[in-house]
Amino acid sequence: EIPTKSNIFPERGTIYDFYFHKQASGQWNMWTEYITKEEQTIAAGTKVSELIIPTTETARQNFFLKTYVEHNIPVLFVGPTGTGKSAITNSFLVQLPKTKYIPNVINFSARTSANQTQDIVMSKLDRRRKGLFGPPVGKKAIVFVDDLNMPAKEVYGAQPPIELLRQWIDHGHWYDKKD
Repeated sequence: EIPTKSNIFPERGTIYDFYFHKQASGQWNMWTEYITKEEQTIAAGTKVSELIIPTTETARQNFFLKTYVEHNIPVLFVGPTGTGKSAITNSFLVQLPKTKYIPNVINFSARTSANQTQDIVMSKLDRRRKGLFGPPVGKKAIVFVDDLNMPAKEVYGAQPPIELLRQWIDHGHWYDKKD
């Protein structure tokens, strides 16, 4: 496709300042244009501790959360401590329609085990038939793991809760603890 004036990359800024809005021949928009009017409005009586001020970073993270959830793709956000990754994700999960999604938040710590991880995930699922579990029919389960790297390492450096999640993402299942 031949570039048009609207889909040529802007002269100012970096690649991180823009996203490509694929409509017609497409155009580059600043991340701040992704922020909706609702996100910019603060409801009366909102506690200061519950506020998330829309920024380029919140727009980016919300864009990827929305896109990846819609397409059933696992996503991992990494970055320095205290930059709002968990707060933005929790805010996103709270806003999801409860008729369609079942969010499950797991906060890892140094003492989190693979068995605990499996129990927490399974607690939000229904038994469909022997050996098969899933969210209630018509809903999607979303598992948010906060502080992913926290579980203590074993003697050989493995972190069993992370290994369990890796198996689930790679293979789409895990084995019953009873078998």
